[in-house]
Amino acid sequence: MALMITGMLNIHAYEYPYLVLQDSNGGTTTVAVDNLVITIVNGNLVATNDNGSQTFSLKDLSKMFFTQQADLTGITNTDTYDDVVEIYTTGGVALGKYENENTAKASLKPGLYILKSKSRTYKIAVK
Repeated sequence: MALMITGMLNIHAYEYPYLVLQDSNGGTTTVAVDNLVITIVNGNLVATNDNGSQTFSLKDLSKMFFTQQADLTGITNTDTYDDVVEIYTTGGVALGKYENENTAKASLKPGLYILKSKSRTYKIAVK
């Protein structure tokens, strides 16, 4: 399976500069495919490129696809799950502060939210 994924990356990399991985909660991560190497280790997909390495649990991934746009859905998650986050509605109403993104997702009703961590601000979808 890993060889098939690597083969697909080599074929599509010149047409599509980004790979989008979507988790079961609807959150997406966009990864540049330049020099991208994907490996499967202990039930995790590990994507490594010039920007570093990111690990995704295979059981939490719902789909992945190539795109020409860096932020196809407007919902991008490239932050770590361990940062303290502040949650806001899309209307700007503060909902609280959580120890990490996973804790916040578990407490939120389905919908779109703005998360603010110490390093960045981004949107998530909770299903």
